[in-house]
Amino acid sequence: MAVLVRLPEVLDDDIEPLLAASEAEGLQFVRRVAREWLSGAHRFDAPGEALLAAREGDALVGICGLSRDPYVNDDRIGRLRNLFVLRSHRGHGIGSALVDEVIRLARETFAVLRLRAASPESAALYERLGFTLVTDEPDATHVMRFAR
Repeated sequence: MAVLVRLPEVLDDDIEPLLAASEAEGLQFVRRVAREWLSGAHRFDAPGEALLAAREGDALVGICGLSRDPYVNDDRIGRLRNLFVLRSHRGHGIGSALVDEVIRLARETFAVLRLRAASPESAALYERLGFTLVTDEPDATHVMRFAR
């Protein structure tokens, strides 16, 4: 069973399996997260932000971030970013748990949560978890609005 945690101040070497797995699937965003974290360009540490990890034992098996949406100039709009779960751990609810925690955290700070689904599989996951497919939002495929 995976345990969700906020990533510590320093990304450890345990992110290497996620980097290798994501790049084997042709995805570069996990590498970008690690690079931006290490450089200090983006630490998911602004108000309302978080970088979450799913761990099984000592192994990092998934990540997902919450940030202010960089594509709009509105502090009330958050963005679910960088969801990735090792292929060997998919189908066990880890992605859903990470997204559910991002939604819970987002409700505390943001009025809207946006994202861009990278695949039909991820779109189906987001829709199952309550996101609405949108075609008129720039830089987003799915949106969730919170009652304020």
